[in-house]
Amino acid sequence: MRLRVLLVLGALISVIVVLVCAALAQGVSRDETVSIQVNRLASLARFVQLSSQAQSDDDLYMLQLEMNTYSELYDEALLIVHNGRQLVSGDIKPSDRNVQEAIYTAGLNLEQSKISEINPFSHEQILITRPFGNSAQVLGSVTMQVNLEQARLRVLQKTAALVLITLSIGAGFLLLADRLTAWVLRPVHSLDDAVQRLSKTKRPVALEEVGPPELRQLSRSVSQMAQAMATSLQQQRELIAETSHQLRNPVAALRLRVDLLKMRLSKPEDVEGLQAVELELGRVESLLDGVLRLATAEHRLNEQAADQSLPRDQRKLERIDAEQILIEEVERQSLRAEQSGNQLMVEASKKSSGPVLAWGNGFELQQMLAELLSNAIKYAPGVLINLNVQEFERTVEIQVQDHGPGMSATDLEHVGERFWRGSTVSSSPGTGLGIAIVDRLARANGGELKLASEQGSGLCATISLRRVTKAEEVEDE
Repeated sequence: MRLRVLLVLGALISVIVVLVCAALAQGVSRDETVSIQVNRLASLARFVQLSSQAQSDDDLYMLQLEMNTYSELYDEALLIVHNGRQLVSGDIKPSDRNVQEAIYTAGLNLEQSKISEINPFSHEQILITRPFGNSAQVLGSVTMQVNLEQARLRVLQKTAALVLITLSIGAGFLLLADRLTAWVLRPVHSLDDAVQRLSKTKRPVALEEVGPPELRQLSRSVSQMAQAMATSLQQQRELIAETSHQLRNPVAALRLRVDLLKMRLSKPEDVEGLQAVELELGRVESLLDGVLRLATAEHRLNEQAADQSLPRDQRKLERIDAEQILIEEVERQSLRAEQSGNQLMVEASKKSSGPVLAWGNGFELQQMLAELLSNAIKYAPGVLINLNVQEFERTVEIQVQDHGPGMSATDLEHVGERFWRGSTVSSSPGTGLGIAIVDRLARANGGELKLASEQGSGLCATISLRRVTKAEEVEDE
């Protein structure tokens, strides 16, 4: 924006500089033309007077001396025609066509004394002529070959000086426009940066109140809006967390009352009804747990976005052994997998013999793997589940692949949405929050969750994290 404003102002200043230069240069040219014309016409009038008074040969001899002195002094030629005789001084050529035309014009008692406006590209010489005689006839004429070189050089020098001065003034105005533009646009850029950081981090940014009064007021308004937005988001997160926590007490009380009723009831149909109530209470508890974990995951994602501007050693990430965490989670899920008829197989696909180090949070990686394994066991019972850790140049990828029914392309487009469940598993118990939680936690750890599947060929979930490079290992040591 600043560049566009400067381009517009620069174009306007350039137009003004050109117009001012043209006006001043024309004034210089006009003044120089008037000065030389007045001077040369005075000289021409003097020689006309001397020529008209010359009668004898001695007078003509003295006139020739005057002519020679003038030509040597001003480097300008003279041609005087007096009663058929021609007196010449300087390098004027009587046989020249232009000179002949000037003499002919004077013979018609016509004066040719106007000097055209002098500019840096004017001709070096110009002819002026004036006839003399009595009231009855023309006795002769005086033709002067005016040398305009010095006048042209003076016009050129003055014009160049004016151009330089005007350009300097224009450059000064352009510099002033640049400073003024920077002063006006600096708070605009600050507002843009603050809004972008607010959209990424959901945290208010204190704006420096600079620039014109209107922009200072705008900065205050944006700061107040950002603070109100951050407060509202924080209140929403706290409301979700507190609501989930507070609902646990009445749910626990209901479960206790159901257990007491089961002890008192003896009819099978009453017991079956209470079992249905217990099932619904279990779903409510699962939903509360999922909402709370999702709120925590999204809070961590916002924290990670806010930490992007910090150095790596100040972020809430640590070096973790991805393979070790995977093995530990497989051991925790092995009993459940065995009960569902699943076989968990960890493939040794890493390239090095040492630990597979990645940047992240170990507890959150364990949560992500727990969600993915739970989904695989729940929705693909009785099949082989392959797990592996792969090292790449910049990333570490942890894969959980089952060989169950898989998902359609349409389902994959919505799988990360809150409370969304596929059409093939809608009858199974669940909250529709597991993949959403894994997605948020993966991004909160500077990585991503990638899902790939074809109908009938199983689902492959990949958690990609940034790898700890050799240079970073040496730096940390």
